[in-house]
Amino acid sequence: MNKQLQKKLQDAVKDFGLSEKAIEALVESASKGVADDASDEAIDAIVANFKGIAKAMQGEVTRKVQESKSKDDDPSKKGDKSGDGKGGDQGGDEPDWFKKYRKEQDDKYAALKKENDAFKSEKAANERKALISAKAKELGIPEFLMNRVSLADDADIEKELTDYKQELVNNSLLPKETGGGSASEDKQMQEDAESWAKSLPDA
Repeated sequence: MNKQLQKKLQDAVKDFGLSEKAIEALVESASKGVADDASDEAIDAIVANFKGIAKAMQGEVTRKVQESKSKDDDPSKKGDKSGDGKGGDQGGDEPDWFKKYRKEQDDKYAALKKENDAFKSEKAANERKALISAKAKELGIPEFLMNRVSLADDADIEKELTDYKQELVNNSLLPKETGGGSASEDKQMQEDAESWAKSLPDA
């Protein structure tokens, strides 16, 4: 259970007059799927959602108390008790309206988590792509020769690209030292490399 979320939510609902059991149920529901390293923004959003649930619970409890008091004060309604558990509002730990509301919040959180995971994955892919591009540039590998290169997610970027450059050098598609030859030699190397790249089958 995320301790930061637990403390923030308990502090947020402590003055709502809810029982400890009800607060524990809220904290347990809010903590589902929340990682220990969740961001402050994500935690604050969850706390705000479940604070709304707590307010709704407080209103329902108040309504039930007032209804009960009215029945006790009305002689015609004495003995007509509805505490048989029908409808889910009586005799259970959680009323049906709360279960439904909690499910809606769980679904919203699941969708938010999925979107956040996709964003993180895309961000990580873009960062790795930038690292590969920067390393290729550092090694003097032309960008057009990198268009057909695909590295595994767990591949060692520096090793793979160093080996790739050596292969290009061995096949006379790159000079041993980039920029080390004459302008005409460099131009010829580039033309040879472009010709070789064009001869490759499409990926």
